[in-house]
Amino acid sequence: MSGDAGEPVDEGETLAPIDIDNPDVIGTARRRYGTGGAALAAGMFGLDIALGNKKKPDSVQIQEAPTDPIDVDADGIQVTIDDTLSVNAPALERVAPLAAVKKRSRRN
Repeated sequence: MSGDAGEPVDEGETLAPIDIDNPDVIGTARRRYGTGGAALAAGMFGLDIALGNKKKPDSVQIQEAPTDPIDVDADGIQVTIDDTLSVNAPALERVAPLAAVKKRSRRN
C-alpha cells in the first residue's frame, strides 16, 4: 500500500482523509500511518472532543433606543451626568491621512 509510514507517495496518487465517522479512527490511522500517526490522531481527536463540542446557546438580543443614533465623528457628543454636571466632547477636525514618507538612502 503506497503512502504508509516510511514509503513515499507517488506523484499522481492522492490520499483520502481519514473518515472520522468510522468507529475505529485510531486503528485506521495506525494501519495507514504507523504508531506515530495513531498517537497523533488520538491526540487531535481528544482535543477536538475537549474543545470543539461546547454548545453555545443561540440568543438574540435587541436593544431599543429612544432616539436615532447620532454621528459622534461629525456632531460630537454630550452626556448629561446629573442636573448640574454634563460632559461635552466636540467633533474633531478631519485631517488628511499621513502619506508614507520615502526614506532617503544613507549612501549619497
